[in-house]
Amino acid sequence: MSLPAVDSLAANSTYDLCIFDMDGVLVDSSGCHRVAFERLWQRCGIVGPAYDDIAGRSTHEVVREVTAALHLSPRQIDEWVAFKQSEARTLLTTEPIVYDDTLPALCVLQERGIPMAVATGASRTTADLILGRAGLRPFFCTLVTAQDITRGKPDPEIYRCALARTGVAASRSVIVEDSMSGIDAGLACGAAVLCVRTGLVRPHAAFLGSFPDLRAAVDRIGINP
Repeated sequence: MSLPAVDSLAANSTYDLCIFDMDGVLVDSSGCHRVAFERLWQRCGIVGPAYDDIAGRSTHEVVREVTAALHLSPRQIDEWVAFKQSEARTLLTTEPIVYDDTLPALCVLQERGIPMAVATGASRTTADLILGRAGLRPFFCTLVTAQDITRGKPDPEIYRCALARTGVAASRSVIVEDSMSGIDAGLACGAAVLCVRTGLVRPHAAFLGSFPDLRAAVDRIGINP
């Protein structure tokens, strides 16, 4: 499903920066995170939220909210988070996770001279593991992770951090997301936003549309000639 072009963010515009979410956009790691959370909830004997309701958010925030009624100590929360992250990393090192269209889309942007960044709610260790294993890290001028912020998506802090590091104005940037929390974070920071793979839409002048894959998204924002 695609939305019509928006006059203030014309389809043929060339942006000065393209910021990608990682999980569900560049790599298909959602299944690994879903299983890791399920193992955590089972291990701790609680009923956790559906993964779709927490996708895109930081593990620490999710665990803190889910366990609020249990009155865990900060140390206990850290232990739960560490368990989930360890389970996810084990899966991420063994499962095929890179989307087939990721590398071609990044190459197009690179050929057009468009700087790229990643802003992910994952930990830096996990992000480095995923991007390194996939051979994608050299494409990105900066990487912002959960360790770099205090408030996760839908708060716009993570995207504002990426913009501050690159020195690019939000109005000249486009963000590629797959979750509603990520879409809202991108819109809140003042950038153009589009969604891939999940079909989510948000009625907003800066929302460029929802697309089946990255190559379609790259075409839509006018990077290709």
